[in-house]
Formats: sequence, C-alpha cells, structure tokens
Amino acid sequence: MQVSVECTLRYTLAEETGFVFQIQAAIAEKQTISAEAISIPVSAGKKFFTAYTDPVTLTRVIRAMLGPGDVAVGYQATVNLEANSVDPNDVYEFDFTELPMEYLTYLAPSRYCPSDVFSQFAYQTFGTMPRGHSRVVAICNWIYSNLEYTVGSTGPNSTAVDVFQSGKGVCRDYAHMGIALCRALGIPARYASVYAVALYPQDFHAVFQAYLKGPSGGAWFSFDPTRMSSVDEIVRIAAGRDAADVAFAWPQGEASFEAPIVSAVSPEHKAAMTVLAVPG
Repeated sequence: MQVSVECTLRYTLAEETGFVFQIQAAIAEKQTISAEAISIPVSAGKKFFTAYTDPVTLTRVIRAMLGPGDVAVGYQATVNLEANSVDPNDVYEFDFTELPMEYLTYLAPSRYCPSDVFSQFAYQTFGTMPRGHSRVVAICNWIYSNLEYTVGSTGPNSTAVDVFQSGKGVCRDYAHMGIALCRALGIPARYASVYAVALYPQDFHAVFQAYLKGPSGGAWFSFDPTRMSSVDEIVRIAAGRDAADVAFAWPQGEASFEAPIVSAVSPEHKAAMTVLAVPG
C-alpha cells in the first residue's frame, strides 16, 4: 500500500528559538519512502539545521533554529507499506530469559506508564489467558470497552493511572493504558506516533507496539485500542517509552502556535471518499 502523508506546523516566535522536530516517516522494515520533502525556514541569524536517526527506534530527529516572526514547517512524503502477513495465532510472548537484553527497558515503568501500579489488576484480569498476540488483543478490547474517548478529558501530565481512574482519554491515553498493562504482564511495549489513513478528524495519532515472537523471531506488532485506525494503514513516525519521547515538536523557548494540519491518504481511501461524494 502507498500512503501520502503531510503536515504543516505554524509558529509565531518573539525571538530566535531552537526546535526539535519528529515529523518524518521512519525508514524501517515494511515501511519505505519513495519521495519526501521537508521545508524548514531556518533562522536568518544562524543557518542551523541538523538531522539524526536514532539507531534503536529509527526515529528521525531534526534540530533547527527558527524565527523570529511567523514561521511554517512543512513535511510531505510518499510512503510504501508492506502488510504484515503473519498469522496472529503464530505470535507468542517471549519468556523472560529469552528476551533480548536491549528490550528490557520496555518492561520498566516510565513517566506516563507506571506499570508497576497495575501488576495486581493485570494478572487478575489477563493473567490466565494464553500468552501471545491474543492476550494483547484482549487488553485492547478491555481498554476500548472501559474507556470513553473524550477530547479534553486529559492533559499533558495525565498518566495511565489518571486515565484508569477517570475512565476517559484520547489516543495518547489509550496507548499509555495499553503499554502499562502489557508491561505489568511482562510484555515489552512502547509508544508510537503515527500518520493514520482514514483518521477523522485528521491529526497526529498514537498507537502502541508490543514486542512479540513470530515465526521469524522478535518483532514489534502495532495495536490501536481506540479502533480509530487500521494498523495496516499507519505510517510510523517515532517510537519511545511513552509520549515524552515522541513529541512531534518542542521549542526550546516560548512560542505561540496553531493546531497542526495533518493528512494521510491512500489511493484506496481516496477512491472510497470519491464514491461517497457522488450524489445518489
């Protein structure tokens, strides 16, 4: 599947300001890029722009100096996705002694995912289920059934505990809940920011990934407990322990900003929308 993604970020800056951006599609297994362009109006005072790819998560990071004044940052890409052909029934959890050491960090509690708090609940609710892909799906089903998707119900400091207690959240919180419950059961899990086809309204989206063992070995498998996107139609941008690691942008100073403009469209989705738009 080919997906066209783009975003525009607009800021008003009183002075020259440093920024970190994570908006580029990752270049990874089953996700390649055939074309892309990025527009960053670097500061006239300091022509400063550096790019880096994290060797573990493959997150692509940009650092730049912008402003002062009104600035717009844009990104466009054509991304090729290869569907996951693995039968979920052939995907299992790693035994603790078999898990590669570099994935142990995704078992530990993190800022927004205090998984240690959920140990008793997780084992009481999911502990007797078969260990594998199906158990992570059961976690997603529980989240979907027990949380209410409510815009504005949480803030930038809300954790999985806050969401569990309130029963409300948005995609970020659903992902944190999934991560916390997986880690409480000994399943490595991480947060992923993505472009999602057919998401309405369009915005940066959040899912979580669990590290599981398939026929070809260990791999990250994506899950969206909001059910707002198909994991076969998402373009991964960044991955990390939780949302603190994957912000699409953060200024190193004061900045006024508008809501981001985001789009992710596949030819199949565009054709479907065209059919729906034809008068009956």
